[in-house]
Amino acid sequence: MNQIQRNLLIFKKFNFERPPVGVKFLFNKPEGIKRLNKNVRFCETLKEAQLGHNPFYIEPEQQICKPAAYVWGTESDKVFESGLFGVALKIFKEARADVKIRGYIKRLDKEIVRYIAFSPMEKLTFDPDLLVILSDNVRQSEIILRAMTYTTGEKLSSKMTFVMGCSWILVYPYETGQVNYVMSGMGSGIRANKVFPPGRQIISIPYNWLSTITQNLQGMEWVPPIYTDEEKVIDSVCAELGIPRS
Repeated sequence: MNQIQRNLLIFKKFNFERPPVGVKFLFNKPEGIKRLNKNVRFCETLKEAQLGHNPFYIEPEQQICKPAAYVWGTESDKVFESGLFGVALKIFKEARADVKIRGYIKRLDKEIVRYIAFSPMEKLTFDPDLLVILSDNVRQSEIILRAMTYTTGEKLSSKMTFVMGCSWILVYPYETGQVNYVMSGMGSGIRANKVFPPGRQIISIPYNWLSTITQNLQGMEWVPPIYTDEEKVIDSVCAELGIPRS
């Protein structure tokens, strides 16, 4: 177990209903991990890892979702790319709205990312490119996202579209290095296929943020005193700093 994997153990303290999932984007076939024995939607791979409890990898041809195939860079027919697909699904009024989203979506190159490995956190055998967390409530989300800003002051940013949510959860944070968080139940495909319980935060942490967040979780107060006794804490801080309480 390397340092990053040891640091990830801090997330066990949350006692998540579903375990965090480590994700690895690969050119070469991963060793010691089995290929998933069925075809799936891209977003469903996270559920498979959460509920199946074993590591696995998938290949592009295992996708059974047109938007997911587009996100992984496989060929898609021109009708889909025209925007008519979203109109037919009643997600958009006109094709131009669906087409506009293509400019936001991050895509993989299937010739470079030939395999993607998934593993529940406790069975990780690789350094993850992403750790995807499904929080149980806003309290857990607040602690994790505050750990991101605790030593950096970095602003929070949530990015999502109503289609191709798999891109925002998996590809966007991987390619940009930005932490992203979205509400489950907002994306059309994820909602339609009941991938996650609705109303929870899906937090995607790329590799470059894992050390900062895990170290801050170990060092900061998860429940600052101001959350439990605001008036007393404000009085104390004002007195300590010699400023008037107004």
